[in-house]
Amino acid sequence: MDDKTIIALEIGSSKICGAVGTVSPDGVLTVKIVEEEALIDCVRYGQVSNIKVAAGSVERILRKIQNRLGTRRVQCVYVGIGGRSLSSISAEVERKMPPETEVTADLLDRLKLEVRSGVVTEKDILEVVPREYFIDNSRAEHPEGMYCSDIRMCANLITCRPQLKRNIDLLVDDKLNLRIAGYIIRPLAEADLVLTTDERRLGCMMVDFGAETTTVAIYRQGSLQYLATLPLGSRNITRDLTTLNTVEEDAEEIKKSRGSAVIGAENAEMSLSEVNNLVSHRAGEIIANIKEQIKYASLTPAELPGGVVLVGRGAMLSGFSSRLEKELGMKVRSGSSTSAHVRIGDGRIPSDAVDIISLLLAASRNPVECLTPEEKPEPEEINIPEPKHEPAGSKTGTGIKSFWDKFKTFVSNEGDDDDFIDDDE
Repeated sequence: MDDKTIIALEIGSSKICGAVGTVSPDGVLTVKIVEEEALIDCVRYGQVSNIKVAAGSVERILRKIQNRLGTRRVQCVYVGIGGRSLSSISAEVERKMPPETEVTADLLDRLKLEVRSGVVTEKDILEVVPREYFIDNSRAEHPEGMYCSDIRMCANLITCRPQLKRNIDLLVDDKLNLRIAGYIIRPLAEADLVLTTDERRLGCMMVDFGAETTTVAIYRQGSLQYLATLPLGSRNITRDLTTLNTVEEDAEEIKKSRGSAVIGAENAEMSLSEVNNLVSHRAGEIIANIKEQIKYASLTPAELPGGVVLVGRGAMLSGFSSRLEKELGMKVRSGSSTSAHVRIGDGRIPSDAVDIISLLLAASRNPVECLTPEEKPEPEEINIPEPKHEPAGSKTGTGIKSFWDKFKTFVSNEGDDDDFIDDDE
C-alpha cells in the first residue's frame, strides 16, 4: 500500500498557512511542506470577511505548494476551523435498555446523534465530544464492551456561527474550485498534538494565544470539559501601541522587540515606560480573562494540576508565560509539534507551526488522498515493418533472379542443370 498525500489549510486572522504531509500505511505522518502568507483585514476574529482577497492569498499558497509537488495536481484540502464564534455547549442523553445489553460502537454513535438532535441552537454543531459516560450510574472511561441496562452520556457540542463555515465553502469551492476533504476543529487538533495523556487525565488547560482571539480548552479525566474563544489577542496590544503615533507594522515590531507583559519592565532604549504600560496593561487583561474561564468551567486551578500548555504566536510576547504562571498559580509550558506520530521532513519548517501541523495530524487518522493520480506515460508503440514480398525470381526490386531463387528452382525441378544457371558468370 502506498503513502497518501494530505494537504491542510489554516486560515487565521494574521496569516494563511498551507501544508503537505504524507501518511504511511502504519499511520506515521511526515510533514513535507509548510508555506504561509501574511493577511491584512480580510479575516476578522478567525472568520473570512473578504472572500476575494483571502482567495487570492490561498491561491498563492497553493501555487507555491504546487510548484514543489511536480506533475500531480491538488484536488482537495482539509480546512481548519477556529475563531471567535467557536465554543462548547454541555448536553447529555440517557437510554434505558433490557438488562445485560452490550454497549457497542453503534450504540455510542446513536447516542451522539440523539444528543445532537436534542439541542436547539442558532449555531452549527460541528462535533459531539463525549465528556463522560455512566454505566448503571457508575462512571466508565471506556464503556464499549460493557453490559448494562442504563447508559448516560455527558458531552460537549462544539459549535460555531453558520457564516464561518459558509464563507470557507465559498472560498474553497467557488473561488478555488477545490473539494473540501474535511473540516478540522483547530483547538481540538492542537490539544491532541501538544497535550500528554497524563496532563489530560490530571487536568490541564491549553491556551492558544493568537492574533485576534485566544482559545481556552480545559481537559480533565482524559476528556474535554470546556471550550471557549475570547475576542482578544496579541493584535490588541499592537493596536494599543499605534496610539503612540506609529503605524501598525511598526507597532508590531516595537511589541516584539521591546514590549513586555511584565508590569514595570523597562528598556534602556527610548522612553519605553509608555510602551510597557500599554503592553503590560493589555496582557494583564487577556490573562484575567483566561483565568475566568476556569471558573466558568466550574473548576479551580488546584483541580488542574497538569498546568497550562501555551501555544500561538502571541505567546512569544516577552514575559507573558511567566506572568500567566504567576497570576494563575499554575505551572506553564510551551506546546510543541514534537510527537511520536509526526516526522518533520524539511529542516526549514518552523518549530512554532503547531497550528498547521496539528491539522495534518488530525487528517492523518483517516486520510483522503488530496492529489490527482500520477500520470503514467503511455507505452511507446513499436512499429515492426511487414516483410516485403518480392516477386518470384526478382533480385531486390531489379527483376533479376537471385542466386537463392535459382537454387530453389533447381531443387524443385530435381536438379535440372538448365534451371541452375548463374547469370553472373
